[in-house]
Amino acid sequence: MKDLRNSFAAIAKAFSLWWGDWANQVLVCLAAVLLSLTAILALPAYIGVLEQARDLTHGARTGIAGMWSGFRRELRRSLPWGLLNLAAAAVFGFTLWFYANSRFVFAPTLVVFISAAALIYFIWQYFSLACYTLQEEKKIKLAWQNALALLLSRPGVMWLSGLLGAALSFVSLRFFVPLALGSPALIALMSLTAVQQALRDGAEANRPES
Repeated sequence: MKDLRNSFAAIAKAFSLWWGDWANQVLVCLAAVLLSLTAILALPAYIGVLEQARDLTHGARTGIAGMWSGFRRELRRSLPWGLLNLAAAAVFGFTLWFYANSRFVFAPTLVVFISAAALIYFIWQYFSLACYTLQEEKKIKLAWQNALALLLSRPGVMWLSGLLGAALSFVSLRFFVPLALGSPALIALMSLTAVQQALRDGAEANRPES
C-alpha cells in the first residue's frame, strides 16, 4: 500500500510541475514534435524534453533552452539508441499486424503475447531514458540495468507510472491533440518523478535502524 501511495504521489508531483510551467512545456513539446517528424531524431528530441524536465524537478525552469541544450549534447550518443528502438517498434508492429490478420489457430494468443512483450519493452525503455537523464555516468547499458533493477525492486512505485505513461503515449500518438497540449513533457516528468521516488524508497529501506 505504501508503494502505491508513493506512486500516486509521484504522479501528482509530475502533474503539478507540468501544470505550473505549462506554457513553457507546450513550447518544449512543439519543438520536440517538429524534430520527431524526421523519426531518427525522435529519441534525441525526447531526451531534450527529459533534460529540461529534470531541471524542473530540481526547481529550475530551463524550458526550450534546456531542451535544446540537452538535445545537442546527447544527440550523437542517443542516435544509435533511437535506431534500436525504431527497429524494435518495427518488429513489434509488423508481427502484430501479421498475426492480427492471420487465420492461424494460435494467432490470437500470439497477438496477446506480443502486445504484452511490446508493453514491457516500452516501459523498460521509458524508465531507462529517465535513469539515463538522472545518472551522472552517461552510459546507455547502465541506464538499462538501473531501470530493470528499479522495475524489479520497486514494482509498486514504477509499474503504475509506467502503465500510465504508456497509455498517455498511445493516446498522444493516436489522436495527436495531446501532443499540442504538452503531453510529452508530462510523460517525461512522470518517469522522472517515479524513478526519484523509487530511489528515495530504496534508500529509506536500506537505512540502518538507530
